[in-house]
Amino acid sequence: MANQNTAPVKQRAPKKLLLANLYTDAPVRTEPEEPQKILVAGLAEARPVKDYPDTFFGRAFKVFRGELSTLFKSSLFFVLFTVPFIIILAWFASYFEELMLGGIYNFMGDIGIGFPGGGDSLSESVARLIWEVKEPVILMLGATLIIGSLGLAGNFYCAKRSYFQNYYSKTVKTFWYGFSKYWWRFLITVTVMVLIGLGMVTSLMYLLSQQTLGVAGAGEYCAVVFSWLFGAPLMLVPMVMLSLFCTYELTFAQCFKNAIVIIVNSPVMVAVMGVASAVPFIIMGVGGMIVGIIVYIVMIAVGCNIYAQMFVAMAHRGMTKCHARKEVSDRENLQLQRQLAKKNGRSDYYGAGGGFAQKKQKQQPKPYQNPKKKKKKN
Repeated sequence: MANQNTAPVKQRAPKKLLLANLYTDAPVRTEPEEPQKILVAGLAEARPVKDYPDTFFGRAFKVFRGELSTLFKSSLFFVLFTVPFIIILAWFASYFEELMLGGIYNFMGDIGIGFPGGGDSLSESVARLIWEVKEPVILMLGATLIIGSLGLAGNFYCAKRSYFQNYYSKTVKTFWYGFSKYWWRFLITVTVMVLIGLGMVTSLMYLLSQQTLGVAGAGEYCAVVFSWLFGAPLMLVPMVMLSLFCTYELTFAQCFKNAIVIIVNSPVMVAVMGVASAVPFIIMGVGGMIVGIIVYIVMIAVGCNIYAQMFVAMAHRGMTKCHARKEVSDRENLQLQRQLAKKNGRSDYYGAGGGFAQKKQKQQPKPYQNPKKKKKKN
């Protein structure tokens, strides 16, 4: 008879919460309930609760499909804050190029067949195109993204309410309520993110212009390497903060610290979301004006709502994971404190926050009194 392997299977030890001292365990924000519409006397409007999956990103895509009409209405208000972006992308970029470079170049000078000399240098023209046209346009587009961040406040608020099934039917009122409550948080955070991103892109554009001229040195290469090496991870912090503002009961400072904790404990998820968030901007930068306009239309129609749901899912998954790891760390710390207390001769230690149980004082025994014996009258 063959021998059966009865060796015990090793279970993976639960992971501890990294940077636990920075983490604030908070509940999901409780939203004000929208008053029910009274249809007839004694009969209120029905509020159906849809059955969406419990998986984080799976729920995000299902909510997007199930609440598409409601979310699309909120994205229409978000369009108002993106008008400067599309104006620069669709019209001003080409106008600025014509203004700065004059349009037509003569690259046929001094070819040796009687053609007049004095032609333009192709490398110098391309370098000017990169540094004097493309770079200013990128800076202007970055400024418009800061303006668009104001609209993100209302868009993310509507997405959060849809994700957690906080019923709302008045899209206009809901959008502007989220805008009035969170606009300053989104403005500060997106401004920091844009400044980091512009620093990274500027170093790259300057390197490309110097490469075109053939004079790129070690300083230009080091600027690109270090700006991207430190800038890319730094941009993840404000990105995660954006997902926490509307979702959890946290202050601005607590969102900052929790964002760092989520990144450290869920680096793969945050990195994937960072790359996915950068894809539309990369396509716009590489594809040119026509492709950029197409991407803009797609993002306004469906993209911004999909990303908003994914950001809420990222916050929910990150906070849930950190909460579970915090409970493991708290249990282990409690056991350790009990062991230390036991070594010191105290076995009545209790509570994760420390403390000892109060010893009960022994009561003095009462003297026996015969119940049949009558009490003496005074």
